[in-house]
Amino acid sequence: MLTQSERRLLNMIGNRQDQIVGLLRELVHFKTVVPSGDGPVDHDEFKEFQALMAATLGGMGFGLDVWEVDVAELEDFPGSGVNAARDLSNMPVVVGKLLGGGRGRSLILNGHCDVVSPGLEENWRYPPFAGYIEDGRLYGRGAVDMKGGIAAMLEAVRSIQLSGIQLAGDLIVQVVPDEEASCMGTLSCCQRGYAADAAIIPEPTGLKVLVAMRGSLSGTITVPGRAGHAELTQPHWTEGGAVNAISKAVKVLVALDELTEEWRSRPDKQHRFLDPDIIVPTMIQGGEWAVTYPESVDITFDSTFLPGATGKREEIEEKLRQVSDSDAWLKGHPPTLRDADVWFYGAEVDESEPIVQTAVGVLSELGIEPALAGMGSLTDAIHLINYARIPTISIGPSDQTAHSADEHIAIGELVDTTRALALAIVRWCGVVPSDPV
Repeated sequence: MLTQSERRLLNMIGNRQDQIVGLLRELVHFKTVVPSGDGPVDHDEFKEFQALMAATLGGMGFGLDVWEVDVAELEDFPGSGVNAARDLSNMPVVVGKLLGGGRGRSLILNGHCDVVSPGLEENWRYPPFAGYIEDGRLYGRGAVDMKGGIAAMLEAVRSIQLSGIQLAGDLIVQVVPDEEASCMGTLSCCQRGYAADAAIIPEPTGLKVLVAMRGSLSGTITVPGRAGHAELTQPHWTEGGAVNAISKAVKVLVALDELTEEWRSRPDKQHRFLDPDIIVPTMIQGGEWAVTYPESVDITFDSTFLPGATGKREEIEEKLRQVSDSDAWLKGHPPTLRDADVWFYGAEVDESEPIVQTAVGVLSELGIEPALAGMGSLTDAIHLINYARIPTISIGPSDQTAHSADEHIAIGELVDTTRALALAIVRWCGVVPSDPV
């Protein structure tokens, strides 16, 4: 049952729709694009975005902590995803802490400011960083993933304050870089000592409560061949003839499909909210000349797996050994796995966790059918859950257009996300009773 102050809070959020949308438009304008590899980053965009975050949090009374992540200082361990080659300088982390006025529970709100590349601009209906609005939707890269979530959590806090509610528990807001590539911004927050009784990340979830996500491992398999003139009859390879690396790579591709099928059929790969483990070839490169047998092929793959899984690299290597044992050429010239040293653990929280039940209750109060969900990909929650041991959920708008051209957020979902976050904050942290009039 909603209290009078909660009703006032929710009404205020509805009346402040224009301000919520205006903030998101402003955030979308920043081109905080993070490259998938180690390419250049427009650091000025990140610095200016985070300067706005610091000013916004400071204006709401938060104590500020701003720093740059030095990857060399991060603790590296299996599943952490630490990439020593990545440079996060001039991409600051901003953390604000608002002390509660009582003995309530503490809460972290976490959001990432980086976005993936918009790709070809001609595939967009509107310029990807313009924040155009049409038919109740705001278009732009990051509108859903996840500047919409950042706008919602900031406006949720602002609305709480404007409605005169004082939280009993501490509230920590983290705005971090590089979630799309490394998750090291949030890992730095955890290793800096930030902790709370629970955390919420407003990633896009279709207003479901995200409680589980798979881990991931990527790498490259190099399949060897032997060069030779493609238009000349070749002797058998045992007599020095050419070997087509593309033909041999086909056997590896078939084996990777077989590995996925094996994982799908294993009882230990079944999960209530997540699909079984999978390995997907995502890029292939090989060949040097149109009339030359290719002497090498690189197959890049992405593999995702259930929380708690271990030994994924070893399973892939064992499958490659089976391929080699079935082919005379590959037995003597086996495929090799490389660039698979950085991987991310999966994560999940128990359905009985109080923060999960709080979120379920909040959605019910808002007239939204509560549902728990899992995600095939991962978020910064992996470090909050696994490293900092903080029960962490996500609630946010639909993820249908994340990472795609014409990414957009329905304004109604943006407002609903803001309402859900505001009510969850109030119910989790508690409220300092106001003096009787």
